[in-house]
Amino acid sequence: MIFVGDISSPGEKYSKQLLSIFQEHAAIFQKKSLICNFEGLIYDDMKLKVNTPVLYNHSSVLESLKAGNIHAVGLANNHILDLPHCFDTTLQQLDLRKIAYAGASRNREEAFKPACFKDGNSDVILFNGCWNFLLYHQSNPAGGVYISEINEKELIKAVGQYRTECPESSIIVFLHWSFDLEILPFPMYRQFAKKIIEVGANVVVGAHSHCVQGGEKYQNGCIVYGLGNFFLPYNTFANGTLTFPDFARIQLAFDWDSQSKAAKCHWFKYQNKGEDHSLLYFGSEDFDNAPMLEKYSPYSKMTDNEYLAYFRKKRRKKFLIPIYKNYRATISNDIYTNFLKTRARFARFCAKLKLIKWAR
Repeated sequence: MIFVGDISSPGEKYSKQLLSIFQEHAAIFQKKSLICNFEGLIYDDMKLKVNTPVLYNHSSVLESLKAGNIHAVGLANNHILDLPHCFDTTLQQLDLRKIAYAGASRNREEAFKPACFKDGNSDVILFNGCWNFLLYHQSNPAGGVYISEINEKELIKAVGQYRTECPESSIIVFLHWSFDLEILPFPMYRQFAKKIIEVGANVVVGAHSHCVQGGEKYQNGCIVYGLGNFFLPYNTFANGTLTFPDFARIQLAFDWDSQSKAAKCHWFKYQNKGEDHSLLYFGSEDFDNAPMLEKYSPYSKMTDNEYLAYFRKKRRKKFLIPIYKNYRATISNDIYTNFLKTRARFARFCAKLKLIKWAR
């Protein structure tokens, strides 16, 4: 199976460009089960004019994804609540095409349940969750739609139970976490991802940062902290104002074989010119011998304490940003998150007034 980051195609012309990407790189995608972060519900009105980042997908995107052999999508992200009235029709269209989904539902219990699907002869169990900070400007649930928020204790327990009950299944944990454009995983996420592997997950994959955050092997599992975007066209959303810096153009497609457990990285670079959006492929490498991945993962051999010191110095976002050190420190983490929500709401207000950019 192959994991890619954010997919948000707001119109047929964009979906055709996404289709061209899968057709051009059919050797990578066609024989693999594709899993992506579905960054926004299906909305076909095409009359949405807002100056905030409301993300959505035109229904034509599903046929493009089918060309990429889509098997499952993650719905646990902040943009699913942008247009909650589109939730039921989105699920109907996913069901119609037999695309599995996880991470959102009409109640908390159902939202937390993993998706189950086949990858060849292998049974796959896919968990999907979102960091609750990322819902800072929305109510959860909104419009009767509940996003599965990451609860470390519950997720560790659930993964362990599924591993006991389904010893031959592949267990994947796909999480929407971190800050926009942060280049390094939080220290607590590195600890948490390793714990999930310890209790039975085969793969932990992260999205949302809009940039590659690297990855590492741990015990018998693989961790990729941030895939970057995959198809989220610049200068399209928020009345054409949503864009990303050049370092966010690098995209990672993570390839993991549920039979052999072999893993690969496929590297792409996003390109845009006017209304044209494409991905330039520039190489693949084995996960165990991956110079490009190592470039993004200087922490791979660090202890927790070494990484904490490294993160303090090298993280991209520092101003009034606390460091999440340990996923078990729930009280201090909740205090940090409440503070950050207030800070983020102020930044969102400034962006609405065009005092700052939406992504920077």
